Amino acid sequence: MTETESKSGLTGWVLAIVRAMHASGIDPDKVLNDIGMDPSRLEGGYGRYSQEQISMLWRRAVALSDSDFALRVAAEVRPSTFHVVGYAMSCSATLSRALHRFAFYCRLISDSATATLTESGEQVTLSIFFDTGGEPPIYQTVDTVLASVLGYLRWIAGIDIAPISVSLAHPKPRQGDGLDAFFGCPVAYGQPEDSIVFARADLDRPILVADEELASLLDGVANRYLETRMAGRFAVRVRDALIARMPDGMVRKSDIAKSLHMTERTLLRRLKDEGTTFSDVLDRVRLQLAFQYLKRSDLVIRDIAYMLGFSDEGTFSRAFKRWTGRRPSIVAQMRADEIVEVARKLDI
Repeated sequence: MTETESKSGLTGWVLAIVRAMHASGIDPDKVLNDIGMDPSRLEGGYGRYSQEQISMLWRRAVALSDSDFALRVAAEVRPSTFHVVGYAMSCSATLSRALHRFAFYCRLISDSATATLTESGEQVTLSIFFDTGGEPPIYQTVDTVLASVLGYLRWIAGIDIAPISVSLAHPKPRQGDGLDAFFGCPVAYGQPEDSIVFARADLDRPILVADEELASLLDGVANRYLETRMAGRFAVRVRDALIARMPDGMVRKSDIAKSLHMTERTLLRRLKDEGTTFSDVLDRVRLQLAFQYLKRSDLVIRDIAYMLGFSDEGTFSRAFKRWTGRRPSIVAQMRADEIVEVARKLDI
């Protein structure tokens, strides 16, 4: 099995694409048949399609539609689009809790996406990183993910919140895509990452219809699905848990074990069974996030050190040099494309 074939996404996400195709006057049944995607798999439940098939569907749909197709898909997002994660988000006490759930369980929604949340002052940044295992995703898929998250948060809160800013790595399309009007804020193209920045005050507003007790029960269901999904890849689950919690500062083994509903002893044993340790996974996550953060102009080395759980800037700098042979201050002065190239050579 190739890396591309091993990756997959929820059928609920595919159903949103199919509904958008209907709304755009495209016959989805013909497209699905041409690609070899079984339409019966869309009939509820926790089904999945391979990432390769989803990518083919996206490219065919975009080729047959207009420039606003990404927003058409975002408009079709429902709680079921994200399966149990969507329902847990809708019960969250605040949009902040909902967004944390989305980031933590992002891999359950799609094997090809990783989400991180970083907090700086009164701002909270959601960054999405894509790894399809093959060709990079077409830019409309990235636009749709960010638009879908915002649209769903608006639905949960019942108010038309607007982010502070949106950054997209792809160049600005030749044709207008309506993103500025949808997001209600400036959209910057050709940026180091794909992200959306919220005001902390907007995310901390209480949601009147919240039920955190029910949301916690749904978290347990999501964890069981994730356990099954990630069987034999426990280190990846630990990695995702670290990524979700790392921006808050120091992360302890006990914190990660608790988030995965197990004891610290079980956590360490299962990592040992896969030939690794908690320290190894932690260092790898810190290095990956360090390169992502160093591309951002709004973060200084001191902030990055704290977000990676280091006690001070000097400790982080020494660890980074041990991992890469370079000081983080030197890497921070590079252009974004140069930082990406350094990370690529280090297989980050």
